[in-house]
Amino acid sequence: MRVAWFNVENLFTRYAFGNPVSEVLPYDRQVIAVGVTAVDRGTDGADGNIALAGMQRDNTARVILDMQPDVLGVSEVENLAALRIFNQQYLSHYFDRIFLVEGNDGRGIDVGICVRKGFAADVLGLRTHAHETLEPRQSVEWGVVSDDGGPVYLARNALFSRDCLELDLRVNGQTLTFMANHFKSQGKSSRRELLPPDELRTRQATRVAELVKTAQAAGKLPIVFGDLNVDDTHPQRGQSLAPLMTCGLQDSFADLPRNERWTHYYVVGQDVSRLDYILHDPRLTRTSRAINRRGITLKCRQYDGERYPAVGYAHNAASDHAGLCVEFSL
Repeated sequence: MRVAWFNVENLFTRYAFGNPVSEVLPYDRQVIAVGVTAVDRGTDGADGNIALAGMQRDNTARVILDMQPDVLGVSEVENLAALRIFNQQYLSHYFDRIFLVEGNDGRGIDVGICVRKGFAADVLGLRTHAHETLEPRQSVEWGVVSDDGGPVYLARNALFSRDCLELDLRVNGQTLTFMANHFKSQGKSSRRELLPPDELRTRQATRVAELVKTAQAAGKLPIVFGDLNVDDTHPQRGQSLAPLMTCGLQDSFADLPRNERWTHYYVVGQDVSRLDYILHDPRLTRTSRAINRRGITLKCRQYDGERYPAVGYAHNAASDHAGLCVEFSL
């Protein structure tokens, strides 16, 4: 079984808009998602921008198809329609079971889990934790608020910045629980969040560790994959992941040299760090692993390996993240 994780960086839908007063077009064609793009390109009708976004998304697809995953976790997807259309237009229906539940992110980016067409796995259950709160007897306050800085989506009191999406699969007689995560970033939005970033991320890591123990107690084999948004070796921020990193799961890439573990290129600082992880139950036997950096921008001087031919310096990289893939023997 090949398990992969990829932050696809702002996979958004592109819409066709009908004339709102038209009596000719049926209702379902007034506004319809017709493709995918990046959040800031290909949305103004300019052919060049759409072509550039198409090139970027083609490179995104190359990373996924090269990893050949049976189960793929993704983050930074706008909605289920975006994931389904991307699977159709760029992946030739590689996946036939696609799961996403709307989460709490202000930009509307969510986590999802996809299962390969033909992979022998029975879907047993899907759970969201987007409704969970920082403290007991609270509730999440969803909506939109505005101030001098403009409107912002609100998910006040939410524990998870996006979601911890759980999927139970029965594979070869064993029940595996996949947990897709996108933890709190290293920046703070005072209008949305009540806690400092590191404290909120610690709360998220603690809760996922609890879910891991719950799955194991039920006889399931948990696999946590996600963009955890901090390098666990960072002298200060890394401690925010400690509850999850020490809960008994095995880190699929921990035994690599530190300078070979990085998964993200930060273009502003021109540096790399490890933000993405695949952690698994110790009863699972890992047979191989890989980090696919062939879609990273040419601006990233820290990587001198092979890249896809269409990857350049601006706006056409597959993502600012690398893809991770681990193979297990079941």
